[in-house]
Amino acid sequence: MKIAVYCSSRSDINPDFIHSAQIIGNNIGLLKATLIYGGMDFGLMKIVALSAKSSGGRIVGVVPRTHISQQLEFNDETVIAEDLSDRKSKIMAMSDLFIVLPGGYGTLDEFFTTLAHLSFTNDNSKTIIILNRNNFYDQTLLQLQVMIDNAMMNPDVMQRIKVVTTVEECCNIVMQQHKYLNSVK
Repeated sequence: MKIAVYCSSRSDINPDFIHSAQIIGNNIGLLKATLIYGGMDFGLMKIVALSAKSSGGRIVGVVPRTHISQQLEFNDETVIAEDLSDRKSKIMAMSDLFIVLPGGYGTLDEFFTTLAHLSFTNDNSKTIIILNRNNFYDQTLLQLQVMIDNAMMNPDVMQRIKVVTTVEECCNIVMQQHKYLNSVK
């Protein structure tokens, strides 16, 4: 199973978000899954990657060519992307499941691009999990509802998204997807 994690590249953030990233990474590693992520040596990206690797997972960093010097040296594989659009495309193509941890506008961009791509391609085999820890994504989710209420978005799109508030809920969905993907092989 290949799991994409979208998250902050910042390090000076709420310790609860750091702890959540550690647990998610650890869970990915314990499943012997592959983490697909932004590949950088800082922020939650580094935390989730090192946690996944130390627990037995494989980590694949998708790094823009212009930032190759900032990649995490422990990546099992580095995939070079020409730019951020190419990075998102590669991550989406390689991943079976997407987890959105707290992050900034880059994380929101990755989430919305993935949601739009899955909807446009009608790919129902992949799920997006949003960890709405400490109500971090309340306003984003509210905006999605505003778009639905104003007929700017099909409400069925929300079926692609699983919103959870705890790391345990997130890990349970990952485990269910892992079992499902192993059963269809």
